[in-house]
Amino acid sequence: MGRTKLYSEQENNQNKKNQRTSSALNRINRASMSPGRLMYEAPDAIPMSDLFRLMLVRIRRNWIAIRFQLNRYTFGLFHKQGVIKLVFVGSAAYLLLIYNPESLPVSEDIPGLAVETALEIGASTKIEKTSKKKPKNEAAPVSAQELGGESGDYVARYSKIAIEEMRKFGVPASISLAQGLIESRAGASKLAKSNNNHFGMKCFSKKCRKGHCSNFTDDTHKDFFRIFPNPWESWRAHSQMISTGRYAKLKKYGRDYRKWAKGLQSVGYATDRNYAEKLIGVIEKYDLNRFDH
Repeated sequence: MGRTKLYSEQENNQNKKNQRTSSALNRINRASMSPGRLMYEAPDAIPMSDLFRLMLVRIRRNWIAIRFQLNRYTFGLFHKQGVIKLVFVGSAAYLLLIYNPESLPVSEDIPGLAVETALEIGASTKIEKTSKKKPKNEAAPVSAQELGGESGDYVARYSKIAIEEMRKFGVPASISLAQGLIESRAGASKLAKSNNNHFGMKCFSKKCRKGHCSNFTDDTHKDFFRIFPNPWESWRAHSQMISTGRYAKLKKYGRDYRKWAKGLQSVGYATDRNYAEKLIGVIEKYDLNRFDH
């Protein structure tokens, strides 16, 4: 082996050793430059202040790791708002599963009940029990039992109009008369007197002219009812309404007042669940089907 080759191999081996040494130094330098980490050659060379700092950093990292795992396995229960969630869930569970209003003690001092007292009440003193009564609906249809003696006068007055409307529009006269009786209370209701509205016909237009309708409480306090110049106009509007639209299919019943009464209720002429029974009761009480022949 020549000297040139020998010297070159020695130089190469020396360069490789220097490279390994420099790479190790680079790793040490990179580790020492990482935040929160101090590198020393020997543990004895670490100052006490830096050692205390390293301990605090390690404790802080462990605390963060513990909090992360705790929130992970408890679904965030120990988060900042976790206590509020826990209180809300506990209250809801108590109200749904445990709370029972019937198990609460009943107070004896209930208004309207007799309570023993040491005071002497004179014979002339009276204890009045106050109760709030729901106002009666003046627009609701009445039954045959609620109609008075004026019903005969109403039938005599409007029977001819009912027969004419039946011939023109196909609505049985008995049905029209019965509806007029229970809706207008034989012409004595407020709607019949103030609006000439004998059939409780409502106004659903949002752009009606002045004098076309007026507010009157029925199902709600926002109901509006038609105003007519005279009762005959009310009868004609009623015939036109129940002979067209969704009511037109009732004509197939001919002059069968029972089927007409049930049909009017089924298509929603009135919200009264006993509307058909009231119509049939009035027709049979005053024998109104005699005008259908």
